[in-house]
Amino acid sequence: MATLLTLNVSNPPKARAEALLHWLWPRDEDVWVLTEVGTGAGSSLLVSVCRAAGFDVHVTDRSDLGVLTVSRAGSLAEAPVESPAVLPGRVDSLVWQPNSHTKTSGVELRLLAAYGAASDPVRYSSKAQRERKRQWLAAYDDALGEWVGRGPRGVVIGDLNLVDPVHDDELKFVLPEETQAYAALSERHGLVDAFRVHHDDAQVSWVDHTGVGCRYDHAFVTKDLTVTACDLVHEPRLDDLTDHSALTLTVAA
Repeated sequence: MATLLTLNVSNPPKARAEALLHWLWPRDEDVWVLTEVGTGAGSSLLVSVCRAAGFDVHVTDRSDLGVLTVSRAGSLAEAPVESPAVLPGRVDSLVWQPNSHTKTSGVELRLLAAYGAASDPVRYSSKAQRERKRQWLAAYDDALGEWVGRGPRGVVIGDLNLVDPVHDDELKFVLPEETQAYAALSERHGLVDAFRVHHDDAQVSWVDHTGVGCRYDHAFVTKDLTVTACDLVHEPRLDDLTDHSALTLTVAA
């Protein structure tokens, strides 16, 4: 088995980054995928502390917010796909290889860690924001298609900024292209929504200041993996460490 956690850390200032590290450190997942990592002191602290601990760390270009992938047991190797033409620093293609310190049975995983173009399903601020989201979805779909074609045992994980369609009726401004992109992950690319394997309710992983939310954080897996568990952990959101819940995933080959 392999265990993963993804959490949007919301470009934290230093004090909040310290609190996030205190929350993360006792956890026992093999891999962390932390999204919305920026260039500030807090994000830099996350990177430096994980490196100092001896973890294998890979971080994308953070100039427009990116992804930090941390292997706490095992190694990460780059397996690049063609970067999206829009916001290329939001996607990282890696191979995670367990080592003797992991609890796994030697499952090597391909990872596509992603932080999707941001948009607010409660209210879009501008036509330009809506158009950028459409451009991102098209560019990301191209990269995803290439990644899927690379081989078996893969996990797409992160804050994809795609609304679980179970929330569409509640959210006024979900774009049709967003719902189509979510469906394409399964219908065109053949991936399995890991959360839906074990849950059929309308849990939320992000809530805005008005109290309206949705599930933005996802893990999709190739069909040759068995999803043993996939759950939302709401503590970091409820404790104001970030505005997102964490998503945990356990898979077996």
